[in-house]
Order: sequence, then C-alpha cells, then structure tokens
Amino acid sequence: MAIADEPIFESLSVPFEPRQNLASGMAAIVELVLKDRPQLNRIIRRPAHQAELIPRFLALELVAFTLFGFTLALVLSVAGYWPKLMDVATYLRQDTLPLVEFEPVSAQDVWLTRRVPALVTAYNIGLISTVGICLPSLYFYGLLAGVRMTFRDVVAHALKSQVVMSVMLIGILPVYVALGLATHIFKTPAPLTFLVVLLGMLLPFVAGLAGTCSLYTGFLDLTDTLPSSSRCGRAVFLSRLLISWSVCWTAVTPVAIYSVWQMLS
Repeated sequence: MAIADEPIFESLSVPFEPRQNLASGMAAIVELVLKDRPQLNRIIRRPAHQAELIPRFLALELVAFTLFGFTLALVLSVAGYWPKLMDVATYLRQDTLPLVEFEPVSAQDVWLTRRVPALVTAYNIGLISTVGICLPSLYFYGLLAGVRMTFRDVVAHALKSQVVMSVMLIGILPVYVALGLATHIFKTPAPLTFLVVLLGMLLPFVAGLAGTCSLYTGFLDLTDTLPSSSRCGRAVFLSRLLISWSVCWTAVTPVAIYSVWQMLS
C-alpha cells in the first residue's frame, strides 16, 4: 500500500517544516517524540523529508550524548572515583585483575586531563557507530520479511529510534544527578557508590528500551505495504527479526564504547 501524497504537516500539534532552521526543527522533533510518535513515524516514511530529518536526528543525538557524557563525568568527579579500563587482550592473557576497576580521583584529575573528552567521545562514537555497523542486517531483515523499503528508510527509522533514546536519556539525567550528589552528601559506602557509578554508565541502555520499542513499532507499521493475505504472518516474522537485531545491537554497543574509551584513555 503506497503512502498517500497529501500534506501531513498541517495536522501536527507542533509545526514542522522541512526547510525550517536546525534549532526549531530539532525542537519540533523532540515535541513529536514526547507527544505524537505515530505522527513522527508517518513523517519519516515520506522520502521527500528523509534527507532533512536524518541530519537533524544525528545532531540531536550528538547533543544528547555529549550532555550525558559531561553529566556522567560530573557525577564521577563528585563521587571521587573513575573507571580504569584494562586492555582486552591483556585481560584475556591473565585471570587475576578485573576488566574494569574504580580508582580514586580528585576533581582536578578529572577535569584537567583527557578523561572527560575520552568519555564523551567514547559514548558518542560507540552509540552512533554501532547503528551504522548493524544497519545492513536491519535492512536485510526488512527485505527478508517482504517489507518494501529503501536503505534510506532503514537509516531514518534506526536514527529515529536513537532520537527517542536520546530524549528519554535527557529526561533521566536530572534524577541520576540527584542520586549521584546524594552519594557525596551522605558519604555512602564505596560499594554503593560504585553501584551508582555503574548505573550511570548503563543509563543509555536503560533509555535504549524506549528506542527499541520505537523501532519495533515503526517497522511494524511498514507491513501495510504487504498484501493483506500474508500481512499477519509476515508481521510476526518481522517482529522476531527485530528482537534479534535489538539483542545484536545491545551486545555490540558496549564493546564499541569500551574499545574507544580504553583506546583514548
């Protein structure tokens, strides 16, 4: 079933024009993520708008992941601990030292060295590059299920899911900052502090659940391009493939983040 060519922006609760400036366009996308994701799914199916939306999706993700990186660095500096990452090859050659351990640091050691740029860069590269790495398999899964789509459709949907994750991540950050400051104010024991720090490092994956759900629903909407006689069975098959892809992305992303972070550190 082809998508009708009627204008779809007129009914939006928030104005969104393809040629509007970058800042207002990003604000419109955030509002659609929060208020009307089905409408956002319909917008990104319009080939005429995908070229405008994809750069905005990337810009929004970079802003969100950079803000997350600096926030995590702030909590780490307040907690007084910083993760020390061992080279994976070295770790595999021995069985005594842990892969990650937390070492005491001062705020000066955190902010006046390359620790913060390394952290921010690792999360930006790791979270975004792994989508690119896994994109071919996502495109193949869609074709395997019989969905009519282009590679640019897949890129738009994958980046849209990360935008949803980014918005959810920004929403979680104030709560996490309050939790991190509490560990400093109340002088919590070291094991509890380590747990809070570890939680911060995993926050993108917690927020990623929302992005996975968005990708899932967006791809299932594409099954309206299939014949009605086989749509139900193909939708079930596609849903299983999407779950498999999400597991693959979840496994690859921490490896990418760790590798970049360890290399830059």
